[in-house]
Amino acid sequence: MKSASTLEFALAGLLRQKPQSGYDLRKTFTDTAMRHYSDSPGSIYPAIRRLHARGWIEAEPKDRRGREVFHLVPAGVSAFMEWLARDLTHEDVVFRVQELMLRFAFMDGNVPRSTAIRFLEQFEREFSAYVGELRARFERDSYLKPVHTGLLAFQSGIEAMEAQLAWARRARVRLAEEAR
Repeated sequence: MKSASTLEFALAGLLRQKPQSGYDLRKTFTDTAMRHYSDSPGSIYPAIRRLHARGWIEAEPKDRRGREVFHLVPAGVSAFMEWLARDLTHEDVVFRVQELMLRFAFMDGNVPRSTAIRFLEQFEREFSAYVGELRARFERDSYLKPVHTGLLAFQSGIEAMEAQLAWARRARVRLAEEAR
């Protein structure tokens, strides 16, 4: 079976917090910052079926509304914890920043504080290297005349990434101070 998708890990994380029905999970995607995931039945319910097929979740008897309520079982908890603790790679910061932020959001109460601090250290290191590469490319190309909108959009992206890098540094310091 292929590895789990980010949506499947998001569902596992939500079910780790508390047992929920498919409808409840869909509402979470609709009503929270997780809304960039599809809340459609065409994505949520197949992902729930895949989690069940993997042996990560089980359904409880239907609730009073007639909905199946799912909960994470030990195999799902183990896979979820491994996902949270996974080391970051250069490819992660280039292609999967939203997934990294989702992992970070689920860390509290699931992994030791030291794991969250290590995650931020790795994020800083890898993200800083990537932003440096982009900044160097921008500086090389910024002498193009006339200035064009594509270059200005590229600059905006770099500045947004620099802001996210500054956030990661502040977050790591706060977590480390609190851990003392």
